Amino acid sequence: MKNIIVFFILMFAFEVNSQSFEGKLEYFVSTEIIGDTLVQNISKNKLIEKLKSQGEIPIDTLTYIYSSKGDFVSISKYGSNNIISNYIKKNNLLYTFIGDFNIVSAIDVTIDLEEKLGNPPSVKKINKKEKIGDLECYIVEVKWETGTYRYYFSDSILKIDPELFKDYNYDQFYAFLRISNALPIKIEKLTNNFFKSTYLLYSYTPQKIDKVIFSIPKMREDRTISNMYINKKIFIIK
Repeated sequence: MKNIIVFFILMFAFEVNSQSFEGKLEYFVSTEIIGDTLVQNISKNKLIEKLKSQGEIPIDTLTYIYSSKGDFVSISKYGSNNIISNYIKKNNLLYTFIGDFNIVSAIDVTIDLEEKLGNPPSVKKINKKEKIGDLECYIVEVKWETGTYRYYFSDSILKIDPELFKDYNYDQFYAFLRISNALPIKIEKLTNNFFKSTYLLYSYTPQKIDKVIFSIPKMREDRTISNMYINKKIFIIK
């Protein structure tokens, strides 16, 4: 962990001249089952595997690549399949591509689903700090009826302009950024009585990003399927 923090300090000198972070972040990901009961007669472990296969839970590591304009790509892997989520700021959709499949789901990030259904979450900064390595981190806690996220951040690194994400209500990411003005060092995602996922930053590299990485293929929307969802659209790659 100390080596990780030394790396953070070395990179800080590069970052201070940047208005908003641009570059690559890499997280270790771990997921643990809470209890061993069945959910609708299906074991929690099987449900976790299904979520992993759909890209909802990354495997082992997760890489984010941010542009200074507010677009980002996240990359994880399941078996031999790359799982790529691509956020395109201009249309506020988070596209998920799985391997060579030609069906693409896209979340409308302007919508927090529970908030849309009349159950807005609480968002607050916790009145304590926690050390991650040598970094003193603050915590922003988001509580929904179905679970809790805890975003950990430092006020010394990964600075970002929150207004780049002013329409990003999914996961209450904008609400977090308005408090932190920085990207997370650690994220804990707790689904009530089900599972807990932890994302821990182990390296980051400020660098100029070629915008071609944020391009998406030509697609057509399957409106019949899209209309089944409140916050999601389904596309077919042409």
